Amino acid sequence: MRLLSYNLNEELVDYLDEEQLYIVDIAEDISDAIYHSEVRYYNLVIVDCSNYFECKRILNNVDNRVTAVVFLVDDWSKQLEVSLLKKGAISVLKKPTSNEYILAKMESIHRDNFKKELFYKGNYKADLEEKALVNDDKKVFFKGKSFSILSYLIKNRYRSPISKDELLQANWDEPEMVSDNVIEVNINSIRNSLKKEFDENFIETVRHRGYKVSI
Repeated sequence: MRLLSYNLNEELVDYLDEEQLYIVDIAEDISDAIYHSEVRYYNLVIVDCSNYFECKRILNNVDNRVTAVVFLVDDWSKQLEVSLLKKGAISVLKKPTSNEYILAKMESIHRDNFKKELFYKGNYKADLEEKALVNDDKKVFFKGKSFSILSYLIKNRYRSPISKDELLQANWDEPEMVSDNVIEVNINSIRNSLKKEFDENFIETVRHRGYKVSI
């Protein structure tokens, strides 16, 4: 999953990176944050932004159906909070805000992303630490980006199909440098492993739209 941040505490950013919770893009200033929100897909945006019009530009750049936006503001007011919430923000937090509180807010937004295990279709368990899929006494380990893609599809199983571009943006550090053919290669690898070990394939291709896991 991918996070755009501006002016987040360095310790918090380091923790997110070490725990591999998000690929973190750090904006240099609010203008840079606005630019990144326009050219890249993000699962989460957390930026220091007290100017309503700059905040609004970020909200206009993202699809708030799939991108959660949290603003950290110095000059908080009820009017500012209500206005930004109406525009699509998830939360508006008054500074200073502790790392613990911000982390709790992130977990409330992407709860599955903070779990060590994901249960799927009753019998399946995705072990995020071992990068493996388990079903009863069978376990399959995935190499490279295959597990990242599989776990991303499972985390987003209740959404509409996930496009190749979103899978690239959410799982590669520099998605612009990677061809979307790599998604097909990894999807085929996942399907082969599922078929071989579990005699099942629950990754569906939705023509011209992307991929999803059956639920």
